[in-house]
Formats: sequence, C-alpha cells, structure tokens
Amino acid sequence: MRNIYYLYWVDAIVGFKKNNPTRTDWKFTVFTISTTCNALNLWVILLWMKFFNVFSFSMEINIFSWSMLNGATIFIIYFASPFILLNYFLVFYNDRYKRLIEKYSNRNGKRAMIYIICSALIGFTSMILYGLLK
Repeated sequence: MRNIYYLYWVDAIVGFKKNNPTRTDWKFTVFTISTTCNALNLWVILLWMKFFNVFSFSMEINIFSWSMLNGATIFIIYFASPFILLNYFLVFYNDRYKRLIEKYSNRNGKRAMIYIICSALIGFTSMILYGLLK
C-alpha cells in the first residue's frame, strides 16, 4: 500500500513540475491539492459509515458566526490535519521527495490526475446521494 502512496506522490510532483516549469510554489500547490483529496476521501468514508449507522461522529464547531467558515474549520481540523502531518513527514520532510523520485517511476501526472478527478467525483456524488437519501 505504501508503494501506491509513493507512486501517486512521485507522479503528482513530476507531472506538476513538467506542466508548470516556471512555478516556484509547486511544493505548496501539490501538497495542498493532495491533502485536500485525501481529506475528501476520508470524509466520504465517514459519511457513508454514518449513513449506514456503522459509525457516527459529531462535528460541531461554532467559533464563527458564518456557518460556511465553521464548516471549513471542521474540515481542516478533523479531516485535513491528519493528512497534513502524514504527507509532510512521509514526502516533504528533509526533501524526501527527491529520493522518492529516483526510486519510483512516473507517468507524467496521469495517475495523480486520475486520483484527483475520482476523488472529486466520488465526493460530489456522495454529497448529493447522502442529501437525497437521508
């Protein structure tokens, strides 16, 4: 399973750098997109577990008066923060991505793009289905 994770990261980094050679913020951009996809997938899993009464969780934070901002805060704290730590220490800490690029092959962003599109589609579809079926 770890190899799939690293294959994805190598593909995302190499593909992004190839398609955007002048961007200097590539680390932040790839990190943010990947972490968001990971967090979205965790959200989908927990959403369906809640729907089928396998696991129920309470997610309520009322720091701000605007509910959309509270929702974003919940998403960052509950879903994104574990992946922020995991992705940083497994890929970017001490420039580990350089060794990973040497070790693993890439497909110029094809694997990464498939993962990103599938994550977005599954998240969007799950949100609509959950709203309709609830």
